[in-house]
Amino acid sequence: MQKALTFMNLQLHPVVSDMTGATGMRMIRAIVGRERNPQVLARMRDDRCKASEHTVQSARVGNDQPEHVCALKQALELYEFYQARIQECDAQIEQALASITAEKPEPMSPLPALRHRSRSAHPVNFEVRPLLYPLTGTHLTQIHGIGPHLALRLVSECGTDLSRWPSAKHFASW
Repeated sequence: MQKALTFMNLQLHPVVSDMTGATGMRMIRAIVGRERNPQVLARMRDDRCKASEHTVQSARVGNDQPEHVCALKQALELYEFYQARIQECDAQIEQALASITAEKPEPMSPLPALRHRSRSAHPVNFEVRPLLYPLTGTHLTQIHGIGPHLALRLVSECGTDLSRWPSAKHFASW
């Protein structure tokens, strides 16, 4: 998508920090849908977007040649296709975790509240914590800096048996 926008001379990437975020995707879908008015496109920006409407509007001045719009449309369709495949993979991971967790006994203490709320760049599409807690028996997300996504990656890399490391320092060094 970035390459097609560059060929169209639309300088949205310096203005919109994440082209796959709410503002970027709204604008790309509108451009593919034949919206050409810079004022209308500038009003599509999300409230959290740091760039003003005027800045977004000035970045929208470019040439809309049909071949570049076609390339942008194809790139958008590919992006959406890959996102759908990622959601299918997330569903498979969730099912696998649920089947593994079903064999484990219930932990004695309830799952604590999430310690800190931070958004991951590529979050999974299901709630990881209730599935990992019975599997590991510990609250991995209570460790500062380890969110649900990183906890899932740690368990997938190391497994649930951490006896290979004599201490926490050894594990952190690894």
